[in-house]
Amino acid sequence: MLKNYLKIALRNLLRNKAYSAINIAGLATGISACILIFFYVKDELTYEHHFENYNQIYRVVTDINVQGQQDKFARSPAPLAAALQKTYPEIQKVARLLPIGKQTVWLEDKAFNEEDLFFADSTFFDIFSYEFLKGNPHTALQNPRTVVISDRLAEKYFGSADEALGQVLQFSKNAHVVTGVFKDVGQTHIKANMFLAERTLKYSAIDSANYSWFGMNWFTYILLDSPRQEKTFQSKLDRLYNQEVAPWTEKYNVSARLKFMLQPIAAIHLNPDRTYDISPAGNKSYVYIFGLVAVFILLIACINYMNLATARSTKRAREVGLRKVVGAHRSQIIWQFVGESVIITLLAILLAVAAVEIMLPFFNGLTGKNFTHGAFLQFSFIGTLAAIVLFVGLIAGSYPAFFLSRFKPVDVLKTAKNPHGNAFFRKGLVVVQFTISLILVSGTLIVYRQMQFLKNSELGFHKEQVLVIEVPIGDTTLTNNLPKVKSELLKQPRVQKVSTSVQIPGKRTSRALVQVEEKNHVIEKTMAAMFVDYDFLDLMGIRLLEGRNFLKNNPSDKKGAYIINEAAARELGWKNPVGRKLVMGEYDSSTVIGLVKDFHYTSLHHQIEPLIIALAPTPPVYLLVRLKPDYLPETIQTVEAIWKTYDPKHPMEYYFLNENFSQQYRSEEKMLAVFGYFAGLTILIACLGLFGLTSFTAEQRTKEIGIRKVLGSSVTDIVILLSKDFALLVFISIILACPVAWYGMHYWLQEFAYRLPIQWWIFGLAGIAALLIAMLTVSFQAAKAAWLNPVKALRSE
Repeated sequence: MLKNYLKIALRNLLRNKAYSAINIAGLATGISACILIFFYVKDELTYEHHFENYNQIYRVVTDINVQGQQDKFARSPAPLAAALQKTYPEIQKVARLLPIGKQTVWLEDKAFNEEDLFFADSTFFDIFSYEFLKGNPHTALQNPRTVVISDRLAEKYFGSADEALGQVLQFSKNAHVVTGVFKDVGQTHIKANMFLAERTLKYSAIDSANYSWFGMNWFTYILLDSPRQEKTFQSKLDRLYNQEVAPWTEKYNVSARLKFMLQPIAAIHLNPDRTYDISPAGNKSYVYIFGLVAVFILLIACINYMNLATARSTKRAREVGLRKVVGAHRSQIIWQFVGESVIITLLAILLAVAAVEIMLPFFNGLTGKNFTHGAFLQFSFIGTLAAIVLFVGLIAGSYPAFFLSRFKPVDVLKTAKNPHGNAFFRKGLVVVQFTISLILVSGTLIVYRQMQFLKNSELGFHKEQVLVIEVPIGDTTLTNNLPKVKSELLKQPRVQKVSTSVQIPGKRTSRALVQVEEKNHVIEKTMAAMFVDYDFLDLMGIRLLEGRNFLKNNPSDKKGAYIINEAAARELGWKNPVGRKLVMGEYDSSTVIGLVKDFHYTSLHHQIEPLIIALAPTPPVYLLVRLKPDYLPETIQTVEAIWKTYDPKHPMEYYFLNENFSQQYRSEEKMLAVFGYFAGLTILIACLGLFGLTSFTAEQRTKEIGIRKVLGSSVTDIVILLSKDFALLVFISIILACPVAWYGMHYWLQEFAYRLPIQWWIFGLAGIAALLIAMLTVSFQAAKAAWLNPVKALRSE
């Protein structure tokens, strides 16, 4: 029986090559898009899953409440880990990480600027089961001045992981022995190239500075006996605060209150609600949106198949009637048509997998991922393909199967006409297809407009033509010579201004507790802080509204003077802030000397928050050079030559401020690209179906077209006759798509503090584009039918 079904199915596919090709092409296009989106969604949802006992690993995060103002930190105080280990036996292990940013690493006489370095407790690899290619993970960080490196760095420095063990790397003139090489894994929030032993800090000045209950510098992780302990352990964290932290706050008269919370590590990547995290988080909304897009695309492909199969019911009606006459049961006929659908789906999947293989490098570039061909061999992928075969085979084949199997032999053998009209259902499916397509096209246009708004909005400072050079940390070679470097740069005719700073717009700012004494009470707020030099405001073009800038000939500015923005003045309730006093962090009370106009030092996702600008008490992190717009490559070469004069050991690493600021919108750019391509795919798939449906409609009305031409109808009349019904369906789709697209995109725009309103013309433009494409598709087939010789058309009947 199965062999017979297979023969008949293949025979029908070969007999109707054009319609089979349209069906297979439409399904293959939809399935290939689904496979790519599946790779992306699975990757985003399975962060940290490669670690053993990942569901028992938690990060302890901190909420700080200062007089009703709450800040959520991903980090926690350094003393917390020891207090947890001492107090709670249900914790198997506790470990901390301290990020140390970019460092210059020396291998003999070669210098490398490396990012993503961390100090780690010796127990870190007892919690996180990194795969070690060399070394023992349980002892690798037990001794001070030891380091564990990634396989990528091992290959870069030593040629292979086998040669790395026991080698010596220099950090800030201190030798560190390589005691382990771990395999780099992408699906984790800990983007690390190196882990240095935390015990090394006992020999540095960093050690004492990080043991305050309000020093939010460390990431603290715990391994519990069971994931079921999470809820009960939360109440224990509250008691820990009362026992350990509350006496400390009373002793130092600190009004801020801390609350420690458990965060499952598997939830970190898609929950970007905490500041000062290790790496940029993903976006849960985008993952769900892409998943929904995959379902939409597959649904459109299924609708194509259902439409064409039911449209051709007249051709298959006699076959069904004859089968029933010779004794076939309805269930057998149903299985026959479902089987055909499954075979078409299998052929489409083979084509889709081949297409995905070709498109994978392009998709990696689009999404910033690194999917490899090994993904095709994973059990989850094979299971997904099987699910797609069943889903598409049953969904796409079910309605045609049930529709055709209900024909009565007497009716279908008496006439070639379809005894049961199904035109209304087919039209409904076309409306669904174009509604989905229009939703995606409208969404793409709205995302594009918002992206243009974000990139072109006035930020309150001049970000163009600013060269940002990162100053090597931990090496005073260049730092000591910075005044000379600045002087030398300013002599260059194509250099306009030079400045240094610890923070820049678009990068993470510091956060500080600010205290202001009023008549009867003390106001405490947490505010962002930027530490700069005397020329920063001038170089950035930040507008000074009141007061003055920092002055080099005024020694009191170096000891303590602040410039605040308008948001800070509003937050503190100051109408005339210049001359007022405030205390920031551990510094003495100092005077506000200036008020600057609000500017966007973070992305437009966020409102402009209160900001304090102060002269940097520590060596700068950035050297900023404003260049004239002409001859940029030559000017950069000149700057590099001056750099090498004063610091020949370190390579000059630079980027432009405007490009760096735009990096904050990377996830939106990915969404725009993915939306754009997949919106185009939905239109393509819908038009493939429309092409096939128009071909069949023209074929069914061949005699009518012939008679109309004999009676004097022009080609244009025939095209309008065959196109007007489809135009009406697209109009209905526009009406249905508009409110759905508006609601969805309105929800998405809420992620931005600054956004463009949704304009009605966007939906009009999307509708006109869809209508034109649909009409071109229909008109091509309609014109082809209209040009047919009426004599041949009438003879064919």
